[in-house]
Amino acid sequence: MSTTPATPAATPDAAPRKRRPPRRVQVTRVQTLSPLMRRITLQGAELEGFEVNDPASYMKLIFPEPGQTEPERPLPDAPRPKSMRTYTPLAVRNDVNEVDVDFVLHGDGPASTWAAQAQAGQVLYLMGPGPGYKLALDAPLHVLIGDDSALPAFETILAALPASAQVQVLVEVVDTAEERPLQSAAKVETQWLARGADNTQAGTALEAALRKAGAPAADARIYLACEAAAMRSIRKLLIEELGVERSHIVGRGYWKLGTVNHPDHDYGEDA
Repeated sequence: MSTTPATPAATPDAAPRKRRPPRRVQVTRVQTLSPLMRRITLQGAELEGFEVNDPASYMKLIFPEPGQTEPERPLPDAPRPKSMRTYTPLAVRNDVNEVDVDFVLHGDGPASTWAAQAQAGQVLYLMGPGPGYKLALDAPLHVLIGDDSALPAFETILAALPASAQVQVLVEVVDTAEERPLQSAAKVETQWLARGADNTQAGTALEAALRKAGAPAADARIYLACEAAAMRSIRKLLIEELGVERSHIVGRGYWKLGTVNHPDHDYGEDA
């Protein structure tokens, strides 16, 4: 005898998550870190309460549209501005309501174009922060693999690691002029890999270096962040050829070749 299962009682729809109000901020400092990297300090009273709890967190910056001296303040629940891009908050100084942001000058685009001419007093809007990377502080080895877009996230991870930690960093950049010291209390070995200016070669130098180095320690924890297709290819290399446990890899596709505004939730877990 068959029975018909009871229809589950209807449940109310979950309330939509409310966005944090956008915060108006102004540029206070612009620092050149390398030919293609700028560190820009943003400050504003509306940054009060802006807290970042994990490294490699993210936030949204809204840039002026062509013809604007500053962006319009986004209205609650309005469509997201076309000029909004995702960045990593670096040092956050709550006592003076400041946050540092690093920009790669990679060519045309609302963020890169703005950062190349940024001056004190210019205004942006900031939203966030979003969640970041949960560090396994007891891991004997941390491996950071990525391109120049991942350097800000790497720096926040390095800043969060204790002096007892061992870290291997592989960074793919345009050329050797982009090399610079990375600060950390941990014991860090950094390998800078020059790929040239051709973005279609994204990830090739990283893959070659990983194949040459061989499998990392079995209990290493890996943060992998770069161009989206390259991230998937490297993730596959780590798992299928180098024998890395899938759960030990956190992947992030920070940008995608040919895509203007790649989503910030590309984790590559389909690879």
